[in-house]
Amino acid sequence: MTGKIIKKVPLSGVAHGNMTLTEDGKRLFVPAKSLPGGIDVIDTTTLERIKTIPMRNEMHDTIESPDGKFVIAGSTAGEFLTVVDVRTLEPVWEMEFDSHVQTLTAEAGPDGSTRRLLVNEKGYHGINVVDFAKQQVVAKIAVPETDRFKSNALKKLDSSPTHGIEVAPDKKTLWQISKWGDAVFVYSLPDLKLLGHINVGKGPNWMIFSHDAKTVYAGNAAESSLSVIDAQTLKEVNRIELRFPPRRFVEEPAVALP
Repeated sequence: MTGKIIKKVPLSGVAHGNMTLTEDGKRLFVPAKSLPGGIDVIDTTTLERIKTIPMRNEMHDTIESPDGKFVIAGSTAGEFLTVVDVRTLEPVWEMEFDSHVQTLTAEAGPDGSTRRLLVNEKGYHGINVVDFAKQQVVAKIAVPETDRFKSNALKKLDSSPTHGIEVAPDKKTLWQISKWGDAVFVYSLPDLKLLGHINVGKGPNWMIFSHDAKTVYAGNAAESSLSVIDAQTLKEVNRIELRFPPRRFVEEPAVALP
């Protein structure tokens, strides 16, 4: 591994948000923020853009369904999400929301297929629960307001109270960031009962699980730090100061050196 750029792949517009690599590693889906909006599909073998799936507005984040059959993409300005068939590269259904669709995740049912989507939208301090088969919101779960939420000056500057939601790798819990509450909330699955919350740094807006699922990292954009959370005890065990606000990040697994 040299770390050198081997090719630059032209896109249909400005890439924005979370890209999705399919389970087999053969295709990369890249949301385009530039109008008219679309999702670029990259063949990872040839490193060519093989298709742009047209959308009716700019796109934000993409995720893969638990069974690998679909890519789900949200639109901020368009206030909708679209489900794309990974095999045909065609949209199969779409649904509207009341506001900008921001971060989202998917929950598997007992057979491994997608049971529900959990969706954050602009202006709502909570979670939209979407029944995947019915293609509709079946519940809205308001995230509790912490003491920091009530006095947070960020509310006057940022209209996105929640940004960052993940299903744990063991599929037993749902983790939700409260940007205005400076906290991460944890819910049990599938019943969505609140288990507790972890106070983190200021303005968290993204999180990931470690490869061994023992740790959660939450990026605190308003204070340029990274909160390290023990996924079992639900405690912040470290806070790492950074030079810049964290927006997107990944964990590289440790490898044994020869």
